[in-house]
Amino acid sequence: MKRKLFLSKALIAMAATAAISSIAVQAHERPESPMRAVFKKLDLTDQQKLDVRTIMKQSKEDGKIYKQDLKDIKEQLKSLIRSTDWDQEAVVSLLETEQEIKAQLALGAATKRNAIWNTLTAEQQQKLSAMDEKGKNRKGKKAKGDKRRSPMKMFKRLDLTEEQSSEIKALFKAQKTTMDTQRETAKGYRQQAQEIVRSESFDQDAWLAVSQKLQAVQLEMSTEMSSVRHQIWNILNQEQQAKMAKMEEKREHRKGGDRGDKKRRHQDDEA
Repeated sequence: MKRKLFLSKALIAMAATAAISSIAVQAHERPESPMRAVFKKLDLTDQQKLDVRTIMKQSKEDGKIYKQDLKDIKEQLKSLIRSTDWDQEAVVSLLETEQEIKAQLALGAATKRNAIWNTLTAEQQQKLSAMDEKGKNRKGKKAKGDKRRSPMKMFKRLDLTEEQSSEIKALFKAQKTTMDTQRETAKGYRQQAQEIVRSESFDQDAWLAVSQKLQAVQLEMSTEMSSVRHQIWNILNQEQQAKMAKMEEKREHRKGGDRGDKKRRHQDDEA
């Protein structure tokens, strides 16, 4: 891949959702149209709805710019993970490039979220904050429930031997403590970033300072996860690797395939 000079991180491959995800997508009642649910709960005026749609449309266009670059990085990273030898330097280089792209998108998303926040009245901002808090609590309860699910569940269809199962469990166990700490640190930085976004004027320098700290933590986490995936891949035999590759391909298709595009188009139309 020709390495371009990229800027910084966020999620605008999820562009439409990224800008509005903080802005409120706790709509369990109507998951097929979260934006409509947000409008209803915040009692936005017609002009506010128009402003939000305009901002969201631009966010979506921004995300398309780097879509292929991110896809290329993902494929190269997959090849490194599935190789016999671990090339940490190459993995870190790819992850850094990915983060630079995502950080640029994140800056754009943060700017737009700040613009959306400031289209709201004080009362609407309070409602949105309350919705966010409720969503966090719901997410926290779901996470606790997920903890009861073993990470080994995904390997059931691979018919692991006892020795393979033991080795993979050991990898997950060694990873868990470090990852839990890193997730908590990242959570704190995200909270700081949101506070900056939800201010009367967007302080880009302050946001970038927090973003750089968050990127450093995320790079450590991504490198660790890639290393574990590489080790697991090489614990598997060829038949199991082929099965794993097919499982991952199906999962990726479900995650970002035609259904997701159709759903996003539907949500945009609903808005």
